This record gives sequence, C-alpha cells and structure tokens, in this order.
Amino acid sequence: MEAKILNETVIANDYCIGCGVCALVENSPFKISLDKYGKFVAEATSDLSLNQAKVLDVCPFSGVSKNEDELSDVYFDKNLNKTKEIGKYISCYAGFVNIGDFRKKGSSGGIAKWIGYELLKRNKIDYFIQLNSNEENSESGLLFDYAIYNEPESVLKGTKSVYHPSTLANILKEIKTMEGRFAITGVPCNIKALRLLSLKDSELRSKIKYTIGIVCGGMKTANYSKLVGWELGIHPQELTKIDFRGKYDDRPANEKIYTAWSKNKKESRDVGQIYGTGYAAGFFKPNPCDFCDDVLAETADIAIGDAWLKKYVSDPKGTSLIVVRNAELNEILKEALKDRAVFLETITPEEAASAQAGGLRHRRDGLSRRLMKKEKKGLWYPEKRVKPNEFQITFKRKLVYDLREKIAKKSHIAFVKALQKNDLKLFHRIMNPYILEFALVNFFDLAPRMPRRILMYLKRKIGIGK
Repeated sequence: MEAKILNETVIANDYCIGCGVCALVENSPFKISLDKYGKFVAEATSDLSLNQAKVLDVCPFSGVSKNEDELSDVYFDKNLNKTKEIGKYISCYAGFVNIGDFRKKGSSGGIAKWIGYELLKRNKIDYFIQLNSNEENSESGLLFDYAIYNEPESVLKGTKSVYHPSTLANILKEIKTMEGRFAITGVPCNIKALRLLSLKDSELRSKIKYTIGIVCGGMKTANYSKLVGWELGIHPQELTKIDFRGKYDDRPANEKIYTAWSKNKKESRDVGQIYGTGYAAGFFKPNPCDFCDDVLAETADIAIGDAWLKKYVSDPKGTSLIVVRNAELNEILKEALKDRAVFLETITPEEAASAQAGGLRHRRDGLSRRLMKKEKKGLWYPEKRVKPNEFQITFKRKLVYDLREKIAKKSHIAFVKALQKNDLKLFHRIMNPYILEFALVNFFDLAPRMPRRILMYLKRKIGIGK
C-alpha cells in the first residue's frame, strides 16, 4: 500500500522532485519521466492497490523517511559540531583551486571538480560521477545528465553548476551493474534520496564512498533552459546546449553570462539582461523546492557552493564555500593547502550560513509560512524540521514569499502556453503583471530615486528589461 500512499500524497500534491529512488526499490511500480512543464516526476505504471513495494522510507518528501538530522547521525560522527543553518561540520572554508583550469572551468572556485580529480588521482575511488552536457539527447529535454569519469583529468569535461533538473534513476542502475568505488555530486534532495536508498541497499552503500553536495537555493525546470535559449534567439526546438556560469574578467563573481547553442548558432548575454532569470522572483522553480529545508546539502560528505560574502564576491574568478563533514576529505584539503594547490581561509559556521543567507531565509522563514498556509487549508504536506508559523515574519516578507510561489506556478503554465502558440511574447504578457508586482513590493528597500531605481531593479533583479 505504500506505493498508493506515495502516489496520493507526494506525487498527487506536486511534491515529487523526480530524484528517481522510488523507481529503484524492489517491485517498484514507478518510472521517472519528464513532463510538459520540464519537471522530472514519478508516475505509476501498474495498479497500485496490490503493490507491496516499500517506497515511503526512501522518498525525501514523504514525511515518513528520515530527515536530514537523522541521516546525519547515521552517516557522520554524532559528536561533530552542528548548527541549525548548515548542519554538522568538521571545518568551514572559503577558497579556490590554484592549479590547472579547475577555477576557470568550474563553478565558483573550482573546488568540486578538484575534489573529484584528487579522489581519482589518489586512488580513493575508481569513478567520479557528475553532470555533463548531453547535446545528443537535447531533443528529449535532457540537456544534462549524469556521466561517469575514470581519469583524473577527465573531470574537467563535466559541467559547471546547472539550473536544470536531473534524476538519479538511470545512473544508480548503472552503478549497480559495475564494480568499483564511486563518488557522486548532487543537489541536497538528490544526496538525501541517495542516502535514504543506501540504508536499504547495502551494495549501493558500499560502492558510493563519497558524496559531494552542491549548495542549492532551488532548482529550475527544463523549460527554464528553453526560455533562456529563446530569449537569446534560439528556438526551444533548436536548443542543444547551455552554459549558466560564464564569468567576466572584470566584474564581481555574482555577475554571470548565459550562453546558448544550436547546431549553427551561439549566443551570449549578461544574465541581468535576460527576461525571467532573476533568481529572487522564483521563475520555473519546482514546487518541492519550496518545501525543502536543506540548503547546504547537510547529508553530503562535503558541501560546496558560492561564497557570497562581501570579502569574496568582488573576485570575478569566483570563490567556493566549503562545508566539510568527512575527516578524510578534510585532510585532503589541508594537504593541498600546504602544497599551495588550493587557497583556503577558515570561516565560522555563521559566516558559512551568511554566504547563503537568502536561500536559508526562504527555506526556513518562508517555509514556515508556506506550511502554515497548507495547514490552514487542510492540505497534505510533508513533515519538515521547520514547523508551520514557526518564525515571526514581517508583512513585506509575507508578500515576497507569496509572490514567489505565485510566480513559480504561473511561469510553468504560461511557458507551456507560449510553446503551444509558438509565441515568446505571450509568456511576457502573462508574466509581466506578476513581475511588476514583485518589483513594487521590493521597491521599498530602495532609495527614493524612483524612475532609475525601478528600471535598474527590473533589469538586474527580475530580468524584465533588455
């Protein structure tokens, strides 16, 4: 009956993130597919009323499975330091790679790729798994998919951070057919799902030696990539590749360049000049991301993201935020620091949390409001560590959180309509009122030079201007 319960709660109420682990349980009736909104979701392939598959304790959004705190106690030393914001930790750093092209070809300071390189080089693992651009299958919507690397230098072929959905369903099946030791990268929900499945699957747990978590402020659907390409003049049907992490040589690290490719064309633009790409507004955010309370991949051996602190953000090459929970990985970092292969500065857990303050606020304060709204309506929601109405929130913040939800939901529907009509401007017309409302709510934080400030805000934060 668990499959039926999962279908009627998580899947029916749009909390499925498409991680894929439910499809890997023995006798599972589920498969993972990409829906018209560009979201990976589980769907039943047989009658659920008679199915006996045990799926609730592997789903990261079931409300029945172990939460991040409970999983941390299973996988890490119970005596490690811990804060509510970042979870358990041995050390917190800000830094970057000094050698090779890791910083140039990686996100932030290039630490995530370098970790994979070092683990292969030191023979700690046989295979490193990370996302890779998947141009050949772009027509199916899979612009990115997990790939397996077995040579240290090959890890540079993997992508930088991507704002695109991924599923573990296929790669974990492949791991099961192979012999060897693995390290895998993933966003917090995928790492949590992997940890949950590994509690049931001893073979998987023995093969995956290290997990590298990617700090996450919320995912995007595959339609987000299509929008970016379309805005750059490449029709969704022609989009073959996209890069979300282009860097300027002379601008702060948080000013990025998006580049899109077709078979015959390549176009780039500052992210602040592309409609709908302002992360603060929540375009194309999957619903489960608004009901996740893990930003710093609390169940991963090491979490790596952007060090959005004033001290580091001005460096255009990027600086990584690093939270280490595995003693062996911490030693590798310290040895590399001595050899000057990496630059590291120890930061406090408070600074680590501050580097991702916006995401944490949305996933804690904002989540408490979203849960309260569900509770008031008598709707099902997954139990989280955050409780309904736990935090005192200002009236303005309530408006911001509510509008983000609305913008996310409307953007999914509006873009499908635009695709059906083959009319990008239709998407603009539907979304413009919500963007304007969001800008006006946030406008009160700005100085009173109204015309210029509104224009700059719309351009840089929301992405309405060109």
